[in-house]
Amino acid sequence: MAALLRKELKKKVFHPNGDRLFAVIEVITDEQEDERYYLCSSVTNCKEVQITFVKNMTSSHNGQFEKITTWYLEDLKLVDGKEADQDNPHFDMHFDKVYGWESSSTASKYTFARCLQELNHHYLGKKITFVNFDADFLNDTSSNK
Repeated sequence: MAALLRKELKKKVFHPNGDRLFAVIEVITDEQEDERYYLCSSVTNCKEVQITFVKNMTSSHNGQFEKITTWYLEDLKLVDGKEADQDNPHFDMHFDKVYGWESSSTASKYTFARCLQELNHHYLGKKITFVNFDADFLNDTSSNK
């Protein structure tokens, strides 16, 4: 399912603009009805890293997607994981405004945060603060890179 979703988002939302999609996580919103919402990280053909909030307009695999909001990673100041010592899917991203999110799982929250760290390191090299994350999981010292 996740591979199909990623493929559809890449094809319908990101590839037409020449953007490369890196990570997708499902997020839960208060307005959730039959629609699903996602946070995506991508890199434009101008090498700008973006974080995009996307709405799936239908529940089918061949859904129509709508970009709701896009932020630039260079504008991200802080990512707050809320509680490092508990299984907690909530996190905040601080731009000029603070945006609170609930991911579908704590693991997906950490996957997205690691992706943001890697994209920042590769494309920007700026200081983004990550607080209230377990450093071992955030830095993924167990992976076979």
